[in-house]
Amino acid sequence: MRDFVLMSEAVTAAHPDKLSDQISDAIVDACLTSGPAVGCVAECALASGVVFLSVRHGAPLTFDPASVARRVLAEEGYVQMAGESPTTVILDLVETPELVGPVDGGDAVATRMTTAFGFACDQTPERMPLPIICARDISLELERTAKAGFSSWLAADAQAQVAVRFANRKPMDITGIALGVFTCGEERATEDELAAKLRKAIVDPVMAARGLEPARDIRFSVHPVPGKGGPKAHAGLTGRKTTSDFYGGYARQSGSALSGKDPSRIDRIAAYAARQAAVSVVAAGLARECEVQLSYVPGERGPASIEIDCFDTAMKPEPEISALLAEKCDFRVGAIVEQLGLWTLPSSSGDGFYRMLSRYGHFGRSDMDLPWDRPVAL
Repeated sequence: MRDFVLMSEAVTAAHPDKLSDQISDAIVDACLTSGPAVGCVAECALASGVVFLSVRHGAPLTFDPASVARRVLAEEGYVQMAGESPTTVILDLVETPELVGPVDGGDAVATRMTTAFGFACDQTPERMPLPIICARDISLELERTAKAGFSSWLAADAQAQVAVRFANRKPMDITGIALGVFTCGEERATEDELAAKLRKAIVDPVMAARGLEPARDIRFSVHPVPGKGGPKAHAGLTGRKTTSDFYGGYARQSGSALSGKDPSRIDRIAAYAARQAAVSVVAAGLARECEVQLSYVPGERGPASIEIDCFDTAMKPEPEISALLAEKCDFRVGAIVEQLGLWTLPSSSGDGFYRMLSRYGHFGRSDMDLPWDRPVAL
């Protein structure tokens, strides 16, 4: 696939799926900061006034998971309205001894079989594909303007889709942009009027900030839905936006969700290690694009396989680059956790690292200092 059009989608942090991701990762943050770090796996589903929260934890919890869920909802704008029933949080809490906290790096092994993919390219300063970065930029600006009182009718729950035309795998034109928004209040504008208003106030400034100009014949549309959006309008589930969390469909990804898992879960940490390896290859000028594949089997400290694909952009033979990664990067489970500081990131960040990570993707975040986005010298 060399000449093609690819569309990527991003949603705002107020979208129910992202609320579920945030709640799950806020539980991870709490488990890692409330006294001795506790291993955990958290999953969330929500709709209307009900939150279902399942938490498997390795030791007794010293915090209230229901309070964490309500705090996340409130901070994203879903506060209790007068006359409404309080949010019901249904808890499924199971203490699972095998979910231990940090172990000595040399003893850590993969506990399940997984193949993880990491990707990087030179299309953007974040070393991410252009479609997903543009979709995230627009979604973030939609959220900011809604919360800042841009109007009385735009809700913070929204989504953006951006289509980019590629020639020889290089981005050429932005050919389509579609917005999905909730409209509330007294707004009576037509779809065309809404499109013109949102394009002028949000989309065009976002594109200009990137130094981009949409194609002349761009297909631009806005799909409004009456209401305030959020859990009362549609349900949310942890891990349902994995494509947005990864690379927007431009590169391969595993099917596993990233949010809601502590740093002992190989499917989460291997994705971070693979991303750092791919970033290192592109940063070193060894390729314009690089996909790194790491495969692990249970009981082993390191990967059973390291494979790369540079999509015909490599400056030297790919086997040599793969061997260089094996030499310069330590892909052992314990080494990944230790080098990236995965158990200590929540306590050192001060504002809930994993929850913030889950809001707008796990890679290429210009608003966060992600350790796996820092290249290793090759």
